[in-house]
Amino acid sequence: MLSLALLVCCDDFNSINYGRLSKTKLRLIHHQTHMTSYRSSFISCDFDFDAKGKHYGAAHLDYSNDEGVSRVFPIPIVNISNGDGPTVLLTAGNHGNEDEGQLILRRLINEVSPEEIQGRLIVLPALNYPAVRANTRTSPLDQGNLNRCFPANKVAGPTDAIARFVVDVLLPLADAGVDLHAGGASAKYVNTTFLCACEDEIIFRKSFDLAKAFNAPYMYVVDGRGAPTGFDPAAHAAKVPFISTELGGGYIDPDAIEVGYEGVRNVLAHLGIITIPESRTGSSEITYLDASKSESVVYAPYEGLFESHVDVGEEVEAGQTAGVLYSLDEVDRTPTVLKFPASGVVCAKHVSARVVNGTRTYITVRTATERTILTPVDD
Repeated sequence: MLSLALLVCCDDFNSINYGRLSKTKLRLIHHQTHMTSYRSSFISCDFDFDAKGKHYGAAHLDYSNDEGVSRVFPIPIVNISNGDGPTVLLTAGNHGNEDEGQLILRRLINEVSPEEIQGRLIVLPALNYPAVRANTRTSPLDQGNLNRCFPANKVAGPTDAIARFVVDVLLPLADAGVDLHAGGASAKYVNTTFLCACEDEIIFRKSFDLAKAFNAPYMYVVDGRGAPTGFDPAAHAAKVPFISTELGGGYIDPDAIEVGYEGVRNVLAHLGIITIPESRTGSSEITYLDASKSESVVYAPYEGLFESHVDVGEEVEAGQTAGVLYSLDEVDRTPTVLKFPASGVVCAKHVSARVVNGTRTYITVRTATERTILTPVDD
């Protein structure tokens, strides 16, 4: 069993002068009184989100297990604030082995000064800090996939605790959000924003506008209405316009870093938080990929070595050869030619030759138009 609590540092909780505390701190205190306490794990946060300037701190995940192992994991938080303007929540490291977003946000933290913004940036470059430390997709503490834990109405472990912290503390502060993902060690994606459709037409439209402002070469659209466990649906449920990304993967691609960094700045400019030259915002043509209607996968039927023939971004036809699969153990087995089941754009591929039964070697999606993407809203 684990325990979770959200705390505001003070000498005596019962003697707090509520009138002297900011709205942010009041929100945290009020939240604490409604938390369910589990045995020995908690998140504490004494961060002043209302402070002006650039401030560094952490939310502390206190983890212990039945073997008596106890450790505190500091989840880094950076708050950059100046003047009046919207608040944007920027996160990376949702999956710990996806490095591109972490690099992008560390660069942003280093380069952006409070004087050049009007509003507030809440930046968590290593949201799933235990996974980031371990350089793994999921948490080494409970094997939890953070992006499948939202909204964590029942906290069963430390990964749920992080998701709950996001829902109860961070999202209520945000006017918009971006969660940066990549392909990790095993996959490579086209450089794309990731837009999750939702029931709220206003939130979906505002999220679409964020994705369009980001100005990545691709916009990948999925239907999030049947998958409420992700970060994006949790943000939309909190009435926060929100997008995520997939930026490269397999290795650090400078182009992916640049697309992501400029994309984040484009979003900030779109919201009026920073000003950038018009020439840098760009208006490059975006290729829309409607995965909610046309996603297709090439699976490996058995364990082996896969020789891929196509790279991400290429357009393929149904029946076209995707690659050749060689059995790992049966050297005399005739290789299997894998073919694409449908036409579309290759938006992701498995980067290692080593595959097992069920490995997704390729994902393809048919192109769409801005009008068809917005049809659920327009209707």
